[in-house]
Amino acid sequence: MNIYAIRRKNLQRLINDYAHGNAAEFSRLVNRERSQIGQYLSSTYNDGRSIGERVARQIEKSLKISIGYLDNNLADNANVVPATISERRIPLLDYVQAGDFVDSDQNFTMEDVEYLLTDLNLSERAFALQIKGDSMLPEFKESDRIIVDCEISPKPGDFVVAKNNEQKAIFKKYRLLQIDSSGQEVFELTPLNEDFPSMRSDEHHIQIIGTMVEHRKYYRRSLFKAPRGLFV
Repeated sequence: MNIYAIRRKNLQRLINDYAHGNAAEFSRLVNRERSQIGQYLSSTYNDGRSIGERVARQIEKSLKISIGYLDNNLADNANVVPATISERRIPLLDYVQAGDFVDSDQNFTMEDVEYLLTDLNLSERAFALQIKGDSMLPEFKESDRIIVDCEISPKPGDFVVAKNNEQKAIFKKYRLLQIDSSGQEVFELTPLNEDFPSMRSDEHHIQIIGTMVEHRKYYRRSLFKAPRGLFV
């Protein structure tokens, strides 16, 4: 199967997924005429070569899917959907910056820090953090990255970033112990690695910064070094 046949097959897949098989509706999504969609799908019009490189990339860009999707030779029953391109930028902070982030007036510009891209619907008070140390092994390994939203209150079992007396951020599991007589939650921040100590809110001054909403694991390190300011 040549590249043009592959693109025709994948275009039909996109029409089915994005417009329930309705080519007219799909044409509006990609800013094309209905007749053009028919030409793209035809194996005889223009010798079946209507979906050239430029057209393929424009369709992918219009749908905000991964560039090159139309060129992938997927099996007819492949359990694969096109990945959307993430657009929201989340600042990637260090542990000191994350500790400062609890201040509602604290803000970081993209020139100050690197960032992650995400398609999650998060508040403006969201940030990313790169894991350091072994206290959250085996689930969270050194250099894994998490995304945290300061506007989400933790529930028992959630993972949180908090601020302790050392003014640096800490990352632990949130465990609710009780509600005290004044109605305040008494909680414990626990590591997953039993070799590290827990910390109770009635014994230490702890301020919750935010709740983890995404965990990114990196199973294999690439030899390619990404340019500063862009991590995906």
